[in-house]
Amino acid sequence: MNHTDDSFTKLVAASLAEAQRCREEVQALPEDAGPEKTARTFDGIGRALGDAYGLAELYSAVHPDESVRTAAETASRDIAAFTTELGLDRGVYEVFERMDGPIDDPDLERYIARTLRDFARSGVDRDDEARERIRTLNEELVEVGQRFDRNIVHGGREIRLGGGHAELSGLPADYLAARPEAEDGSVTLRTEPNDFFPVLLYATDDDVRRRFFELYNQRAFPENQAVLRELVEKRHALSQELGMATWTEWALGDKMVNRPEAAHRFVDSIRERALGPARNELDELLEERRLAEPGAQRVERWQTKFLAERVKQRRFNFDSQAVRPYFSYERVEEGVLRITEELFGIEIQRNTEEPVWHPSVKCFDVIEGGRVAARFFLDMFPRKGKYKHAAMFDINGGDPGTSALGAKLPAAALVCNFPEPTQDDPGLLLHDQVTTVFHEFGHLLHHLFAVQPWYGFSGIRCEWDFVEVPSQLFEEWAWRADVLQRFALHHETNEPIPVALVEGLRAAQEYGKALGVLEQMLYAKYALELFGGDPDKIDPHELMVSLRNERTFAPHVEGTAMECAFGHLNGYSAGYYTYMWSLVIAKDFFGQFGSDLMDASLSKRYREAVLAPGGARDAADLVRDFLGRDVSYDAWEEWLAAS
Repeated sequence: MNHTDDSFTKLVAASLAEAQRCREEVQALPEDAGPEKTARTFDGIGRALGDAYGLAELYSAVHPDESVRTAAETASRDIAAFTTELGLDRGVYEVFERMDGPIDDPDLERYIARTLRDFARSGVDRDDEARERIRTLNEELVEVGQRFDRNIVHGGREIRLGGGHAELSGLPADYLAARPEAEDGSVTLRTEPNDFFPVLLYATDDDVRRRFFELYNQRAFPENQAVLRELVEKRHALSQELGMATWTEWALGDKMVNRPEAAHRFVDSIRERALGPARNELDELLEERRLAEPGAQRVERWQTKFLAERVKQRRFNFDSQAVRPYFSYERVEEGVLRITEELFGIEIQRNTEEPVWHPSVKCFDVIEGGRVAARFFLDMFPRKGKYKHAAMFDINGGDPGTSALGAKLPAAALVCNFPEPTQDDPGLLLHDQVTTVFHEFGHLLHHLFAVQPWYGFSGIRCEWDFVEVPSQLFEEWAWRADVLQRFALHHETNEPIPVALVEGLRAAQEYGKALGVLEQMLYAKYALELFGGDPDKIDPHELMVSLRNERTFAPHVEGTAMECAFGHLNGYSAGYYTYMWSLVIAKDFFGQFGSDLMDASLSKRYREAVLAPGGARDAADLVRDFLGRDVSYDAWEEWLAAS
């Protein structure tokens, strides 16, 4: 799956042409065409666009050829413009609106109801002038969002440490070996996750951590200051055109939470539950700092991870570096593949024939029932111009061949930025990175298993505040000794990771979570409020500063502007609360699996009840199907208390 800018542009043109053909066919349907024919023809539009849009989003984030990235960004804008036009097309809307009478097929009935809802949310009922303003704003917002994301990818900074490795005391030997000193004895680090987070965790020099922390939180600053303000202003203007008071109101209207008031209540409730435990954690971190600095009055933001690591060593006799020799990248990759096979009764085979966009990318086929049922790609190592974090990109939702473009396998890509193994370096991961692999694989399985007869229900088309449930649930498999020992083998001795070490890892991991919850709820509150008011009265930076100072124990650090690199403000907009909302559900789900996490019968039930439906059922119904009841906070609160 690789293209030049020219071949990719042709693919997009063919997809748009097929989508337009389906659109015109819907417009031309006779009044007696019936709901099945109407919906199937309309669904063909999504199938056609699915051949190009997912690939465009992926290529714009990861393709090594700048001309292809540029072509992909253009394609994303073109497809978004078509989608906007479709949502405002009265001719297509009226074909659906004129359908009346009972529909015996519940999936068809749901499809039509969702289509009418989406038309209404798109502004199809506005007058001609308003629809033109909506069209223009949507097109402008795609371009603004692309600028915001692009500035984050290219907005990295460098820090030069003149003292070289001596200034990196506390860092692992393999970290230093991968970053040799220059001829003048200096070391230059970049604000990439693989450079930054180990320094924050292990560097004993507080000033080095402070300087690097400040630099890391200046990414895309000041470039994205004006872009973020523009994003807020245009989204607010669009919400007004759509008849909503704010963008937050519009953005949450098709989510489980539904209303801004409910989202705020959730965020505030979670924060309130975490405040007490977080104060206790902060007091202990301050005590730890005072062991070296008796007069210290508070814990600074660049100190929390380092101090927490010290507390873990003293309180739990645990050093996070002790587990790294058991997590060489290749074995972690092999482990998650084999565990997935066993859980879900599938085979995963390397496909070396399928073209890939970079030599380090791997392609795999999912074999089920004797046939290739799905395909995925692993793009796991950093490079220049590539997306900097971890994500699953859904490439295609699957197509049995009903469109003029032919059959397509459901496909997706995992994108991460882990240390790349070499002949001399096995690419040892932190356990946090191991859980990231499982997290993103949870997204992957959700997408690949949700192949529905209706393309509009295929893949991760559930409510967006449910979409993190499968990923957060699958992280749990990375915490159990009986699971880890299948692949966590010491890279030198080949011995499996000791059970006692895993137990220490788990106990230490629980420490500090309440402070993390407060931080996450800060970001959730910020997103809700940033898009939840009059932009003339909101300064994005001042809002972040005030919320941080009011709602966390770690005051704002002058000179930083993390909101400029907060990529979720584009992709998730007001919905960052989604992560914690989904975690509450995931913790409740996990209680269903019992002591044997490799019980394939439970995984089968989970796949059928939660993953396979995609968007064919409301997320609240998926929860009830799997739990036999509504979701409970009990499991989440037990998790919070276990520190």
